[in-house]
Amino acid sequence: MSFKEIIFAENAKLQPGYLSTSAKKDLFKRSKYYILFQEVKEKLQPNLAVSEEIMGYLPMTVEGNSGFMNAGPMAMGYARTSQAKQYVKTFNDTRGNRLLIFTNTRMIFLTLLDFFETGGFSSFPYDKIKGITTKKWSMRYWDEKRKRQTINWFFLDFAADTKIFNEVLTEKEMILFKENWQRIEKMRAIAETDKVLRNQKMDMLFSNLRLWFNLLQGANVLLIVLAIFLILAVLFLLGPKKTLFGGTISPIAWFLYLPQLKGFDMLFKIF
Repeated sequence: MSFKEIIFAENAKLQPGYLSTSAKKDLFKRSKYYILFQEVKEKLQPNLAVSEEIMGYLPMTVEGNSGFMNAGPMAMGYARTSQAKQYVKTFNDTRGNRLLIFTNTRMIFLTLLDFFETGGFSSFPYDKIKGITTKKWSMRYWDEKRKRQTINWFFLDFAADTKIFNEVLTEKEMILFKENWQRIEKMRAIAETDKVLRNQKMDMLFSNLRLWFNLLQGANVLLIVLAIFLILAVLFLLGPKKTLFGGTISPIAWFLYLPQLKGFDMLFKIF
């Protein structure tokens, strides 16, 4: 800082309301996270190779990310060491805060509680990653001013040997990820793909977040169709001269008779 900047900063401190109560709380909170970040860097440093250099960071939390496969069962953890206990006490967090670190040779993923507890983390060397899978999801809605808004999320997935990483990122986080992707020489050599890549076949089923998301979507659609079918059954008493509760109705007869209902074709236009 220059001489002028220091004096101007001192002038600002003399103004009424320089730091309100809320501003002091925000400053204190930022200070705690800054100290936390320095502790993570200090603890990680001995695990880096002599020529290894940290190039960037991508934080993840339970607020904007999924943690579906890498936050642990129900995002629970247990603190035994003094450092881990202090972390839980200070930030009221178990395994929600996570960090993806970009170095010049690999990506390092760690869950803060586990890192303070055991020092454990996952390593993804760039030369072991066959491809990085990305997929954009969008949700549109009307805001309080009746303006059309769009929220974008991005599916991110990659694997190195038997280690697998998959997550859902916000648009801002994906921009940050891709900036590092293009900036780091060895990482830039990795191809972008829309297919999930695994080194073991069983991993395609049990660690494929995109697959399970698609299955969940399919199940939701099936439940909606069944709900519509049951509603129509109640309203129109499906089946020739049959009642829903007064007689038995063959499921086959229901499906044969359903397309004959007035307005049935409108359902497909609506959806």
